[in-house]
Amino acid sequence: MTLKSFYTRDSTDGVLGLFADRRVSYSLNTRVAIRKACDTLQLGPGDEILVPDYNCGSEADPLRHAGLKVTLYPVDRQARIHLDELEKRISPETRAIYLIQYFGFQHPNGTEIRELCDRHGLFLIEDCALSLLSGDKPVAGRLGDISVFCFYKFFPVMAGGALVVNNEDINGDTQFVRPPPASFIMKNLLRGVFYFLLGQDNATNLLARLRPSNATDHMPGKQEIVERPDMPPHYYFDQRFLDARISRFASLPLRSFNVSEIINTRRENYQLYLDVLSGIQGASPLFPSLDDQDCPLSIPILVQHRDALAAALAADGIPATSWWSGYNQHLDWVDYEDARLLKESVLSLPVHQNLGDTEIRHIASQLSKHIQSLGTSDYV
Repeated sequence: MTLKSFYTRDSTDGVLGLFADRRVSYSLNTRVAIRKACDTLQLGPGDEILVPDYNCGSEADPLRHAGLKVTLYPVDRQARIHLDELEKRISPETRAIYLIQYFGFQHPNGTEIRELCDRHGLFLIEDCALSLLSGDKPVAGRLGDISVFCFYKFFPVMAGGALVVNNEDINGDTQFVRPPPASFIMKNLLRGVFYFLLGQDNATNLLARLRPSNATDHMPGKQEIVERPDMPPHYYFDQRFLDARISRFASLPLRSFNVSEIINTRRENYQLYLDVLSGIQGASPLFPSLDDQDCPLSIPILVQHRDALAAALAADGIPATSWWSGYNQHLDWVDYEDARLLKESVLSLPVHQNLGDTEIRHIASQLSKHIQSLGTSDYV
């Protein structure tokens, strides 16, 4: 299966056409959109926002940059939110709740979270970076007063994000006005060359090895916490990208993808994984079923020795990811037992549209081999 088969001349603006009936603005990336959401909702110093403790850490940093107090609320080890635990964390300073739609799977109690916000007079920011193509129609994200999206996680484009305002009472200009930094454009053009020459998965593995691990200058006041490893330095919000719009190198290709075919292929790949993983002891899918409205980003599985497995698969040329393994060092990680378990145990395997039956069975075979060599038992 090749990337070419997913381009079409018959679609109406491809991916961007999915936003045709929405109040949308296109950003350099999702973090820039999150930062803009704070200004649009007039959230700032003295305001509190509740954020799930199972998070990447990168989505919380634009909130901090806006001066918000970020307070974590618990997500259980099945990535579920319990409304009573969320509601008890609402304080007089709380102005908003942040909701992350994980891996393309929409929260079953999302409507109740929306109602909770309405009862308490709170804004809801819905993070759809991992669920761009999910919903009764793609780019759902209609629960939040503002919803944010990510393009490059689903399509081979140079970054790109979107901010959608769903609440008609929210006024103000949401357009991103600054051009992307030239250094960012050049870096991503070079990444595109690597993707073209090596293939997306091989290029991703190579670039991950080349990325420097030293701390960045864009983390003022950062304090290292040894028992909680840091997230990658480039995950912290970069002031240089503030209010930057999407690059034309990303927006133009987005008009050409066959979205329905990509959704179907990702769903088929996910279902195949469920079938082949059922015979592998020690690998438990975090989401063991696929609803009609879900379009997966990847397949998250719970394993022991997660980082060792990821390294072994990477050596095989398989882009398995230790998903969200690091911690934003500015957040207060006091009660985070289930979140820590997920952050230390979830291995993400690719389901993207360039994979087919042969590739997925090979990935599963290598996974099974490495699990056996590590002596991994069933995940508890």
